[in-house]
Amino acid sequence: MRRFAGAALLSLTAGCANVDYANTKPGKISGEMAVVWLKGTQGGSGDGTFVYVPTEREPLTLTRPEGKVRGHTITPSMIYTDGGSIPSFARMFDGLTPWHYGPAYIVHDWLFRARQCLNDGSKTPEFQQVADLTFEESAEIIAESIKALEDSGRVKKSAVSGAIVTAAVTSPFSYSHWVRTRACHEVSDEDAALAYDAVGRRPKVGDAAGLRNYRNAEGKLVRDSAAEVVAVISN
Repeated sequence: MRRFAGAALLSLTAGCANVDYANTKPGKISGEMAVVWLKGTQGGSGDGTFVYVPTEREPLTLTRPEGKVRGHTITPSMIYTDGGSIPSFARMFDGLTPWHYGPAYIVHDWLFRARQCLNDGSKTPEFQQVADLTFEESAEIIAESIKALEDSGRVKKSAVSGAIVTAAVTSPFSYSHWVRTRACHEVSDEDAALAYDAVGRRPKVGDAAGLRNYRNAEGKLVRDSAAEVVAVISN
């Protein structure tokens, strides 16, 4: 299963960057996001392998607060994601579930995918637009995204979880993913086709796409729909 520097990987080690979450200004999140589950990918610290699919109508976009010039507007392209890799012991904290801050996690995961591809020499224009962002700015961006969700009323405000997530993504573990090379994992043509098929023009939760053979959680070989829309979030 493909893994990125999941937006909420918790670390008990000291941070590599210093982000003052309490005084971070909120950005603005607009558009919508569709998330497709690739069946047969259960397990790991997240809930399986998912694909974020930008919708044709109004793709997810983060606009950073006034004064933030680098990466001022970020519109993620298709990526593999696990919705924030939250260890089970940490889910007791309010707000720390894999999809609670879904749009913020997608933006952050996409920044890491872009950075890893840039590390490998990618010249993709969409990645070049965020080439000058630093590791610390990537953490600032998830804080701005979480506060955008809270200020809009889309998620409940928390005195704990937003700060914990921001602290987690400044850790040495997270930084090691930021500087990784030979880690540019693009969505395969097969998985992209399945994801687009599942979403269609008007995605609905429960829509399925295609058939393929895979082993289920019990190890039995089954033939079933290959992908399923699990969430459509409008902002």
